[in-house]
Amino acid sequence: YQPQYNTQPGVVTIGWIGSPSTQRYLDIALGAMSKLCEMGKPIRLVVVGGNLPLQASLPVENMLWSEAGEVGMIRSFDVGIMPLPDSPWERGKCGYKLIQYMACGKPVVASPVGVNEKIVEHGINGFLAGNEEEWVAYLLRLIEDPLLRIEMGKKGRAKVEAEFSLELAAPRLLS
Repeated sequence: YQPQYNTQPGVVTIGWIGSPSTQRYLDIALGAMSKLCEMGKPIRLVVVGGNLPLQASLPVENMLWSEAGEVGMIRSFDVGIMPLPDSPWERGKCGYKLIQYMACGKPVVASPVGVNEKIVEHGINGFLAGNEEEWVAYLLRLIEDPLLRIEMGKKGRAKVEAEFSLELAAPRLLS
C-alpha cells in the first residue's frame, strides 16, 4: 500500500466525509480552522457529502460523495477530521470515518467522544481535541509538520490493518 499525499503545493487540505445531516458537527472545528487562516496558515477544508456554505475566513470546497470516488477523495486529504458533540447519540457512533481516513494513511483529529477514544491513539496516529484551543493546537502541529503527518498516517494505517481489516473481521464474524 502506498499512501497518496495532497499535491496542492503550500496548502494543507483538512478533509471531512459525511452527509448533509451530520455536517453540523463541523461547527465544532470551524472556529479553530478560521483562526488558523487568520494566523496565515495555508489551509482549505474539503467537505465530502455535505454542502457547507462558503466561509468568509476559510476556503471550503464541497464535493459530491460517490462510492467510486470516495477513496480518491480521502487520499487527497492531508488530515481527516471527526468533530462530534458529547451527547448520547454521538457516543454511540462507530468511528467509521476515522477508520476510512486511517486506512488511507491520513492522520486524524477527532473529538474525544465514544469510540473515537479507542480508535485514535492520542499523539500516535492522531489527536483528540476536546475544545477549540486543542483543535487549533493539534491542527497547527499537523499543518506545520508534514513529516509528523506522514508518520501518524503510517501508524494509523498499521492500526487499521491490525484491528479492522477484512482478514481479521471475517473469521470473528464466522465464529
